[in-house]
Amino acid sequence: MTVYANRSHETDISTIDSSTTEAADSALPLAVLDLDSELAYWRNHYRGLVDRPGLRYSDYEPAVKLGLDAYMRSRGRTLEEMQDGIGVCYRRTRGASRLDWDEARTVVEAAWGRLEQRSSRP
Repeated sequence: MTVYANRSHETDISTIDSSTTEAADSALPLAVLDLDSELAYWRNHYRGLVDRPGLRYSDYEPAVKLGLDAYMRSRGRTLEEMQDGIGVCYRRTRGASRLDWDEARTVVEAAWGRLEQRSSRP
């Protein structure tokens, strides 16, 4: 099990917004994420996020990871507030993914939304 604890990840989006404060640290959305479990979920649920035939999970994975990472680093900011920086990061880190940013944005939003729902549960 890989545990993600709001600090490190393959996809570095630390350049998105470096203006964090100690107060923001106390508003972290989730303290810990089981990355292996989350990626396993998306391996089984990625189909249909983007309407284009021939795509594989490997095309989706960079956007999934970026959505998870962005959410874990959001510190109370909304996805909309981080959108521009996330797009720049995706273009820089997408590797061989065949998703363009407009397609990847849908995947990022889905991964973010799943974590957001989980963090709002009592």
